[in-house]
Amino acid sequence: MENRILIIGDELFGEQGEVASRCAEMLLCRAPSRPMQFSINAPMLLPIPQLIQRAASDIIGKKAGRIVLGLGLRDLRKEAGDGAKTAENYSNLVSELVNKTQSGIMVVTIPADFFPDARDQIDIVNERIRGLQSLYPDRVKVFDFAAHAEVFKEKQLERGKFARSLYSDDAKPTSLCITLQSLFLEDCILKEIKE
Repeated sequence: MENRILIIGDELFGEQGEVASRCAEMLLCRAPSRPMQFSINAPMLLPIPQLIQRAASDIIGKKAGRIVLGLGLRDLRKEAGDGAKTAENYSNLVSELVNKTQSGIMVVTIPADFFPDARDQIDIVNERIRGLQSLYPDRVKVFDFAAHAEVFKEKQLERGKFARSLYSDDAKPTSLCITLQSLFLEDCILKEIKE
């Protein structure tokens, strides 16, 4: 269904899926008369390889017009920061969805501050995520939250002692981060719907 939006995310969308829920609510508030249905699967507790195995029922069977993926963070943490393996699995999932659905697929990059001990591995995953759009230009869009969060962080640093952080000391998203990401996703999805 063209108007159904499926949002799937791991901890990237909040420990309780707060980003996905808030984004859906904001979209409904912004465009209350637009026909939209949401199916939210966040937080996704399965690693990407298991999600691929269950894709027929958990993703493809939902018949969504658009699929938003915010994955990779859980897999990086479970795989001890193996960015190449996570990137390959992510790419395989997107390939499966491109081949077996007609859905538009939106993939979200991961800010390095979510997993500061593995910044280089997050860079590997983000590079693959960004490459998916050129690999499937008619079907995949990249929502570059990593770049957006970095710009926000730099602007906050200009404020000096009044700056607020997007992440706690243990690399968990603050409420500010959840709000920023929700607004970012809302803007990106709304733009896609209007095109």
